[in-house]
Amino acid sequence: MPRIPDLELARRLEGAEAASARAFCDAAAGVHPGRGIRSIACGGGFGLFYGPGDPLNAVKGVGLNGPVGGHDWDAMEGFFRGHESPVVIDLCPLADGDFVAMLGQRGYRIGSFETVTFRPIDVEMPEPPPIAGCRIGPPEDAAVWGRVLDVGFADGGEPMKFAVDFGKVRERLASSRMLLATVDGRPAGAANMSIHEGVAHMGGAAVLPEFRRRGLQGALTAARLRLARAHGCELAKLDVHAGSGSHRNAERAGFRVAYTRPQMIRSW
Repeated sequence: MPRIPDLELARRLEGAEAASARAFCDAAAGVHPGRGIRSIACGGGFGLFYGPGDPLNAVKGVGLNGPVGGHDWDAMEGFFRGHESPVVIDLCPLADGDFVAMLGQRGYRIGSFETVTFRPIDVEMPEPPPIAGCRIGPPEDAAVWGRVLDVGFADGGEPMKFAVDFGKVRERLASSRMLLATVDGRPAGAANMSIHEGVAHMGGAAVLPEFRRRGLQGALTAARLRLARAHGCELAKLDVHAGSGSHRNAERAGFRVAYTRPQMIRSW
């Protein structure tokens, strides 16, 4: 098991997420030309812009490789402000102290919290109980995979509107792996994973409401861990909301908490 989470580990975990997010953003720009989608390098991380107020807009991985220049941050803020969007930062608690202080001076507020969990790949892997009629593998149709995610995340409400087609974008990414869970041939759950320098960043996973409470989340997690090991990864990263069902599933799969990070927001 890796040592107590420190800056070195944080750089690996946050770096993997930032790199996969940038790759997704750059691929999305190719799939949807003319929409102004772009990534912006700053402070060792990236700003990701999909459109004014888009839910995917974010700043990731900033402040873990030394001080962040005030002029560089001015440019980042100026871009988002000029496009009528707040700045939304996934802020690692091990980020540079001067950068954190600068955010406070500029009026950033906490919007929410997210807990980052991790586990090594080279130890015992979880083997959840079999689920009758369930098969997990790459989707034959990326559009079906994307719809399962949209509906699953909506949790019975209206699916959130994004500027991009998740399935079409993920298909373009060599570092990305998509998985679709079916039960008796019917789409039931979906998940994805990105690989960067030995770290498997396990992104969104969702199960359709009618297939919940059967263990599909755990099965999708176990399937991604097997994939990560097959690709030579050393660590897996999974982000959860503390105390949620996803957090409990992560604990069952051998993940432990690295840290909880705030999402910092500056609106205009």
